[in-house]
Formats: sequence, C-alpha cells, structure tokens
Amino acid sequence: MYAKVFLVLALAAVALSREYPAGVHPAVCPNYPYCDTATLARHTPDGQPIPEWVYNPSILPVAPVDPNRAAAARYPADFNPALCPNYPYCF
Repeated sequence: MYAKVFLVLALAAVALSREYPAGVHPAVCPNYPYCDTATLARHTPDGQPIPEWVYNPSILPVAPVDPNRAAAARYPADFNPALCPNYPYCF
C-alpha cells in the first residue's frame, strides 16, 4: 500500500514540476514566471549571489601624495605655475 502511495506521489511531483529556462535558478525565482528582474540580475545562472562593488575610499589603497609632484602633474611641461595659478584660465 505504501509503495503505491509513494509511486503516485512521485509521479505527481514529476508531472507538476516546472521547467525553468536557462539562466533562472529555482532558488532565486521560486514563483517563475513572476520574477523580479533586479533579483535575477544580482545572481548568476547557478543561483550564486554576485557581490556588489561598493565605493568605499577608506578601504582602497592610496599612494602618498608629494606636493611637488602634484604641482608638476597639474601644469604642462616648461610652464611656470607662478605666472598663472588658475591654469588653464589665464588672462
């Protein structure tokens, strides 16, 4: 008797299962075809979340700034910064 009930339930599970298209994981979108596109964009086709890049300047490596180098990079070669401190707006 239990074998027949198990067989009927297994057959019903196979018959009622949904077929998901490529790129849609059942764990990400359990109510397919009613999926949030933003949720699908944040996950891989395998269902793994994609880490988001957050701009946080406190964790980025920053090179020390040399004040002489910064002035040299701001002005073109062979230009005296004392002649025009607001380069390129010289009058």
